[in-house]
This record gives sequence, C-alpha cells and structure tokens, in this order.
Amino acid sequence: MTTLVTTKRAIKAAAARTNKFTELLTGDAVLQLLDDSRFMEAWHRLFNACPWATVFQSPGFVATWYRLYGKELLPVLVKTEYAGKLTGLLTLVKDKNGLITGAGANQAEYQVWLGEDAGDESFIKDALHEVFRYFPKSRVQLKYIPAGVAFYFVKDDPAWNTRCFVKVSPQPLMIIDDAHITNELRKKNRREKMNRMKRMGAVHFERITDFNAFAAIFDELALQSDFRKGAMYNKVAFKDDPFRKKFLLELFKQGHLHATVLKINDKIIASNVSMGDHNRLHLQGINSFAAGYAKYSPGIIHFLLLGKMLAEEGIRVFDLTPGADAYKEILATDYAEAYTLRIGGNGFAFLEKLESRLNQLGKKAAAAIGIERNALKRARQKLMHPASWFTISRKPRRQCWEFRKPFPETSLVSIQKDDLYHLLSYEPRKTLQPFLTDAMRRLEEGGHCYSWAEEGVLLACAWVAAQQADTEGLSINLCELYCHPKARDRFQHFLQSLAHTLSTDSPYEKIYLINDYANSNASPNRYTKRTGT
Repeated sequence: MTTLVTTKRAIKAAAARTNKFTELLTGDAVLQLLDDSRFMEAWHRLFNACPWATVFQSPGFVATWYRLYGKELLPVLVKTEYAGKLTGLLTLVKDKNGLITGAGANQAEYQVWLGEDAGDESFIKDALHEVFRYFPKSRVQLKYIPAGVAFYFVKDDPAWNTRCFVKVSPQPLMIIDDAHITNELRKKNRREKMNRMKRMGAVHFERITDFNAFAAIFDELALQSDFRKGAMYNKVAFKDDPFRKKFLLELFKQGHLHATVLKINDKIIASNVSMGDHNRLHLQGINSFAAGYAKYSPGIIHFLLLGKMLAEEGIRVFDLTPGADAYKEILATDYAEAYTLRIGGNGFAFLEKLESRLNQLGKKAAAAIGIERNALKRARQKLMHPASWFTISRKPRRQCWEFRKPFPETSLVSIQKDDLYHLLSYEPRKTLQPFLTDAMRRLEEGGHCYSWAEEGVLLACAWVAAQQADTEGLSINLCELYCHPKARDRFQHFLQSLAHTLSTDSPYEKIYLINDYANSNASPNRYTKRTGT
C-alpha cells in the first residue's frame, strides 16, 4: 500500500513539473505550507512579478495573519503551478458564517489574486471553480479588487454571469505633491489652528521607527481609534479582536507599517499607522485623533504633515482607500476605481442587483423629500438609546446632593477624568455606539467626563457643565449622569468621590452636585437637597 501511495505521489509530482496543476488547500495544510521555504520563495517571486499586487497579498502580511487567525477561521489557499513554477495564487479565509473572503478579512483593504499577466483570467476561473467544488453552498466576496485586473468572465461567461455581482467604488488617492501640500498648510484657517496649538505647548510631528517606541504608544493609539470608530461606525476593532494588536506589532517588525504621531508636548493628539512599501501607502491600520482637540482639526493637519514627510521619503501615492469619509474628500487629489466581486449560486446576481437598485431608489426618495443621508440612522440610534437612558433614573433630572468635607476615605472610589478606556467599557455592547457618539460630541465641544469603572465595566460617569461658588458653598452643575445597574447600591459613593475629586483645591466646606439637564446655571436652593453619607 505504501508503494502504491508513493507511486501516485511521484506521478502527481511529475505532472506538476510538466503541466498546469491547480490545487486547493485548507486548514492545517495551509499553515504547514507556510513552513515550506521553497513555496515561500516562489510566493515572493510571484508577488514581485505581479503588476497589481498590494501589500495585502505579500507573504509577510498573509502568513502572519494566517498564523494568528488560522485557528479561529478556516484558511483556504488555491495555487497553480506550471512546469514546476508557481503561476497563480489566491489566499482566502472562510468565516464562521460560511462567507469566503480574502485572507486578512477586514484588515486586507484590497483582496485579489496573484498572477503575472493582467489580461489572463484562466487562473482566477480555475481557482473559483475549485473553491465552489469544495464549498458548493458558500458565497465568495473579494473586496476590493484594484483597477487594471481582468475579470471580464463575470459578465461574458454564461457559467458565471448569473452568479456574479460587481460593485464599483471610488478609490480616493492623495498624489504626493510637495508644492500642493505646502499651499494647503499655508491656508489661513490651518495656520491659525497650528498657531493655537503652539500656544498650548510644543507641537511635534514625528515618525516612529523604533519597535519599542511603537509598542509603548500602541495602546493609546488603539484606544483613540476604537473610541472614534466606535462612535462613528459601531466598530471597536481592538476591543473586539484579541489578535489585532499582535498582528500589527508583527507587521511593524517586518517593515510593512509606516507610523507617525502629532503631539502637543507629550500628548498624542493624532496618529496614523498605514501599510505599504517604498512607493505607496494604504490607509489601513490605525487612524486616530484625540476628540478633545477636534476644534484644531488635528487629523487633517496630521495628514498634511504626513504628506510633506512622504514627499521627502520619495513615496508617490497615499491611497486613502474606498469609503465615504468626509476627510478623504478634503485630502484626495485624484480618484481610481476598485471593485467588489460577490459570487453565489445561480440567480445570485439578480438578487444582488435588485437589492442594490432598491437601496439606490430609497436614497433618492429620501433626498427628494429632504431627508439627510444619515438622518434615519441617527433616529434609529435615538430610539435605541434615548438621552434619558444616561441618567440615574426616570425621575425628573433636577436633583441636588450635598456633601461636607472631610470626605471619609473608606467610601471613596477611583475616579478618572476623560478616560476613553472607561467609556469604551460601557455596557450593553448593542447600545455602545449611541453612548460613544454622545461622549465624542461632548468631548469635542470641550466637555469633561468623570468616570468609575471596575473589572472592565463602566459603573458610573458624570459630565460636568460648570462650577460656581457662593455663600452656601461650591456648586458643581452636571449635565448628564449614568449609573450601571450593578452599581446602584454604591452610587452615593461615586457621587461623594466625584465631589471629593472636583473640590480638592476648594476652600469651601459644603459641596453641592446639581443634576439639571435643562439648566446648567442652577442654584442648589431650587432643588430637594440630599445629604451625602
């Protein structure tokens, strides 16, 4: 039996050396292939020869991602060899819902196959045939395929045209032109914002090239990123994904990341960690700014300073990647196209086209009657998370708590100011986005939040509107209160700790915390006083 198996392998190997041979591997077989030095060398050669390859198809990116995520998701790899040479490669992953996407999933901005001839469609057709032979009930999505890659078969081939749907997306590009970027930085409003930042301290823009330095600031960058994206898109990638940090740190070691920060003194107010090489960077990694500095537009300033640096480094293109973010429209100097390819069973294309058409009609109808693009989304958020949910109870929000110094140390809890980690620890997860959206707006308007969290759960927080002193004592007006159900029996401790924190330098013996959403200049005499215990 052993001899027979050996003979079959020898025949298969001989065929591979002389003919075209396409093979699909999954799971552990893919992970084992990553340890084959001959295969990895062939992958490097094909990657360098492929005219449309991006960093997201590089051996370093894909192999690192497979090794970290390969036990949680199913790696799928299709390769073609001709006369013993690797001529085509498609790296995929199958998620727990059965959807097959490019390896890297949402961390791979461009998902495409590797080949040497941009006009040759034979490999991708053979590869997809193998995928659906092994996974006949699955669906495939490649997002985004760069312009210039041939896949006309999705329309021209009767075997595929009823199964494939293609969506075109604009791909904003920032062509690096030093003179143009210099003119943008010299515009009056940007000069004024830079000058205002300089009055707060020393402004530094720098690239991080040392691994230990990058690792030291990583958590702060990830926290800023999760806070912003959680508020805007309901995505908290670093909080939800335990592998993401290690993945990016590994890519930094390999030289795939370009990391920069903008600081005022030692405070990081904006950052960007992009992926790419010596010719092109892609906006995929970390992009953040501190919400409390939003009025100075630190994100835009950072991007323009980054453009100046890229010009000095000889990088020609900063790919802002597909997406409808407003800042991309400000920065883009050119546009290309990228394509999302979705493939399913017979009739799949019709259903996708129908859904796409209905969505377009719905948007046009909403615009025709004056409904703003995001108005419905915001209305849904308000229904999910009305403002009253932030408060301690359903009673009218007009209350006053009286505390007296000295505060007993045994009843105090740990209070933090403007702590993003605390805010991201809000529960339940399904209503996190409206909570973060409200918090981000308040921070951008100059508000300050005082919070209490334990064991990774936000237990209570309060937004301070104003402080005023009179003959009765120090009055601290709150514009919003929140308390987790788990902390209701300790809420008085939180209030006492808040009063202690806010009155540290105050000479007044009596401290009043006034909760009045409607009137931030309220006097404690207007309300029922509750003495702190």
